[in-house]
Amino acid sequence: MAQKVWKICGFDGLKAVFERTIPYGSLSDQEITELLKRLESRHLRDDEVIDASLRKNAKGHTSYLEVRPNRGGTPGLMTTGTGHHYIAVVEDVK
Repeated sequence: MAQKVWKICGFDGLKAVFERTIPYGSLSDQEITELLKRLESRHLRDDEVIDASLRKNAKGHTSYLEVRPNRGGTPGLMTTGTGHHYIAVVEDVK
């Protein structure tokens, strides 16, 4: 049986700037989501972190820290908002 890992990648625009794998199951989907938000927040100003933390219906809310399902067909998640973004995908270890 193939083992699975979370592959976490960071991008500055289209340029890959970070990659790390961790065993699948070492973090829940919710914890992976929070991890992606933490990584993304390092590229935001303090005011942007606060705006992104507001409720979606609040005045001033931004989507900088939203995490959405990956569109590439591979199970995973990705951040949105700034030129920097992070993805986490589930992969089989070969």
